[in-house]
Amino acid sequence: MPRYALSSYDDNLCLKPPLLLWVVALYLSRAITLPLAKGIGSVAGMNAAAANVLQGLWSVETLFPSLIAAAVLYAMCRRLPNASKPVRWVWAHGRVLLALSALIDCTLLVIPAVRAGEMNDQTLPSLCAAGLDLYFLTYVLVDKRVRDAFADFPLLLTSR
Repeated sequence: MPRYALSSYDDNLCLKPPLLLWVVALYLSRAITLPLAKGIGSVAGMNAAAANVLQGLWSVETLFPSLIAAAVLYAMCRRLPNASKPVRWVWAHGRVLLALSALIDCTLLVIPAVRAGEMNDQTLPSLCAAGLDLYFLTYVLVDKRVRDAFADFPLLLTSR
């Protein structure tokens, strides 16, 4: 009996990344994706309140873990038979890279909260975001579908 439904596979007969994995990659790469979303939103006529919300979610401290996760997000988008060797390498190590990104992001969120020593305006949101990081870390490391998706990549097409 097949482990996954036929609809779980893409046109290249590779297991599609689950929706939550896309959410994880987008969330962890937010220091890269939020400025892009804000730029697109400003061109599309996004109101100032929405722009302020996006600006509040961004911080320079999350840039390093976001770069790691953005590489995996890029590999998710470029998961094609003609993908380059670097994209294939990133995909093959995607679980570890996302786990590393979540761990670094969580650490960067918790350290200032612990140093503050008391609850302030930033402590609770930081601890909630760190909790989300820990949830995503657990998901990426434990979920069988995530493991199977990262183990699957379209075969390299060679021309003769």
